[in-house]
Amino acid sequence: MPGWEWLRGNAPCRRFVNNSLEILTEPFSSGEARNALVRPLNFFRWQNGTAVGSYRIETECYFLEKPTARNQQCGVYWMQNNRVIFKLVFANVDGKMYVYPGKVPIDTPGGRLRMTVVGRNVVAEFACLNETSFQRVYEGRINSSPNDRISLQCWGGQVEDSSDENKTGQWARFRYFRVEKLCE
Repeated sequence: MPGWEWLRGNAPCRRFVNNSLEILTEPFSSGEARNALVRPLNFFRWQNGTAVGSYRIETECYFLEKPTARNQQCGVYWMQNNRVIFKLVFANVDGKMYVYPGKVPIDTPGGRLRMTVVGRNVVAEFACLNETSFQRVYEGRINSSPNDRISLQCWGGQVEDSSDENKTGQWARFRYFRVEKLCE
């Protein structure tokens, strides 16, 4: 996939099925998610150190089975210097699914995620599986830089039942990813 690269790749825990990318959630230490698929945010035009133009970043992602580990999540991550500075994700917290930021409760294992970026301003929205309308969960600013990258990734917290050593994470599916230029 031109323009993309794996950060901390772990090939046995990713696969392509029916034109979709599936990644197995794995526990990790902060800032070390495995199988993070990243690409530069080089579609911005820069003027005097400020991003110019507006873009929409969108993907669909969901868990194939209900997450069982606390804080399992999948979604879109905005990264600077390989550190996450913003994320729009579906996450399992205490056995319930939410969208972050905002901790909005949902009844599905995921759906569509969309970030609209105008210069340094970002609006984050989601739509649950089988829904067509988006709900806004965040509006604010990101101090972007020319080296920023966007990432599709998932990861899981500690497995709740640690007595089962064979317990693995759940697969998360990413069905598409697109960046759409809205205007200059």
